[in-house]
Amino acid sequence: MPQVTLTVNGTKHTVEVEARTLLVETLREQLRLTGTHVGCDTSQCGACVVHMGGDSVKSCTILSVQCDGSDI
Repeated sequence: MPQVTLTVNGTKHTVEVEARTLLVETLREQLRLTGTHVGCDTSQCGACVVHMGGDSVKSCTILSVQCDGSDI
């Protein structure tokens, strides 16, 4: 399994994820950061939006492996 390193709220985390794992799943299930919500499962509502590198992204539409090395 690939390892992903994310800096979330100033804290660096390294976790193993499956290649198909969504960022929202990694944040909620592995890092236990439940402030990010899954609202609609269709990427329409915006409940899963996080700031990554100064941009707003829907964490239910991006894979965790795509975020390796990112500040969230």
